[in-house]
Amino acid sequence: MKRKSTIFLLASLAILCLMYALRTNILEGFAGFLIVDNKFEQVEYAFVLSGNAFDRGNKAAELYHEGKVTTLVCTGANISNDIKSLGIDTLESDLTHLQLLKNGVPETQIIKFPVGTSTLEESDFILSYCQEKDILELVVISSKFHTRRIHQVFTNKFAEQGIDVFIAGAKSSRYIEEVWWKNEYGLIALNNEYLKQIYYLIKY
Repeated sequence: MKRKSTIFLLASLAILCLMYALRTNILEGFAGFLIVDNKFEQVEYAFVLSGNAFDRGNKAAELYHEGKVTTLVCTGANISNDIKSLGIDTLESDLTHLQLLKNGVPETQIIKFPVGTSTLEESDFILSYCQEKDILELVVISSKFHTRRIHQVFTNKFAEQGIDVFIAGAKSSRYIEEVWWKNEYGLIALNNEYLKQIYYLIKY
């Protein structure tokens, strides 16, 4: 019995030492799993999901100026709590719209829809819009840590209707995704996204 306990203790210590030695790779792996970033040449429509107008608006504008997308569609019916504290009823779709204009995207290339309070709601609206406009391929822009869930929500549902979806991740302006554990915002963002992964897995 004593010999078995010693072997178990030594094995446990060896595993802990190995995990410590590989800690950076393991932590990077947590982030890597969440990030989906598809390559594409040129797609007419890009849909900018609500939730982080600054980062996602910047990414959308970048793709526009690179000539990779032509028309940018902003969605989102929520009002940010920070905006509410100022007594302003500006929707997230409005904030993304403003960020695109700030980055030099012409008004004529922006479409705004105050629709959707969740990823699922936005995906349902975007699918119906694509069917109405006969859009057969699109880009969906969200924060990098959200892209795995975006892929799970959008891809199969759209593929069933013959629509190709490309995912583009917007990097955070508050932390570096690849070293998320070095920043409080990164810790919170990664933790929240894994909780949402579990929530979507159970509910949908």
